[in-house]
Amino acid sequence: MILLMMTLLHLLITVGASVSTPALTIKSPDGDVIDCIDIYKQPAFSNPLLKSHELQEFPTEMPNLEIAADTPNWQVWHTTGQKCPPRTIPIRRTSNISHSKYPKPFYKSVADVTRGHMYAIGYIQNRGPIYGTRATLNVWEPLVEAADDFSLSQVWLASGSFANGDVNTVEAGWQICPGRYHDHQPRFFTFWTRDAYNNTGCYGTYCGGFVQTSSTIALEAAITRTSTSGGPQFDITIQIWKDQSSGNWWLGLGRNMELVGYWPAAIFTGLADQAQAVEWGGEVLSKNSTGANTIVRMGSGEFAEKGFRKAAYVCDILVAENNQTLVPVQDFDVQAKLPKYYSIKRSQTKACGKHFYFGGPGHTRSGAVRGTLARALLLLYLAFFLCV
Repeated sequence: MILLMMTLLHLLITVGASVSTPALTIKSPDGDVIDCIDIYKQPAFSNPLLKSHELQEFPTEMPNLEIAADTPNWQVWHTTGQKCPPRTIPIRRTSNISHSKYPKPFYKSVADVTRGHMYAIGYIQNRGPIYGTRATLNVWEPLVEAADDFSLSQVWLASGSFANGDVNTVEAGWQICPGRYHDHQPRFFTFWTRDAYNNTGCYGTYCGGFVQTSSTIALEAAITRTSTSGGPQFDITIQIWKDQSSGNWWLGLGRNMELVGYWPAAIFTGLADQAQAVEWGGEVLSKNSTGANTIVRMGSGEFAEKGFRKAAYVCDILVAENNQTLVPVQDFDVQAKLPKYYSIKRSQTKACGKHFYFGGPGHTRSGAVRGTLARALLLLYLAFFLCV
């Protein structure tokens, strides 16, 4: 019965997430269509949990944050020179039906939900409540060959456990996902869940959840610039923090923070109060659905040991713990699930504080060829002895 109710709730949220007639439609040079939607008629308010929710236009507290006077042309659609009118928000038009990072429902364990997912992350967990974080991630264009794979760099705040099926997360970063976006451009994204990725949560504004307030940032729109190996680095700064008055989790973007919007406290269980963990770094999904060992690179595609201007980094890390104030991180753990393919390395500099590099090439083409050759030789060997 509980499972049926959760499924019905998910359907109500998803089906009800239609939006009003756009005040303006902007055609981006990369093929994206951006609809400017009335801020009060956005998909978030289709969520039954937000039936009585009042829009919070600004956070009551803004730690380490300055409102930007204007936003640079860092998303492709900005290059048109068009802007959404006041009191509207830009929503990227999509024909996708599924908006989950983990499309198979009803996970029973962390092994189920992370199958095919590989990580190289820095993290803090189980040492007290966490109320926010800020980090700078450089943007790359890693190769992702298969349509149903992805590569990303992001920030996570989480609570709960897979064992209890109550993992809550708020997530933001950049990713390349050919199957979702039909291209190989890095795109700014957000994600959330309240039940371990089973029935709730989604990307961006496509289901009732994330409340957008920015009229200049389009979730899942392409980023105009990327870092150059051995050359200039392009990065984005992401800040997520809990507004202590409303309980909502706010999202800011850029060194001079542009307020993007917030995840309402009402859509969560554990995160309604606080986070128990914070993570930063890389994640890839490699399903190998074709059996051909398709390539999925993480970060720049280089191992962490290559360092600055070569590898992906997470820099200028701030964390708000017991005192609820964002301060430079003093200590964190690191983990790479498969260091043979994706690695991670700590570092510390005056400019970047305590930070780390991460990434790697994943399965290489030569490895795929060797695997195919080995299987062919094994078949020949078995055929010979079976026929003798």
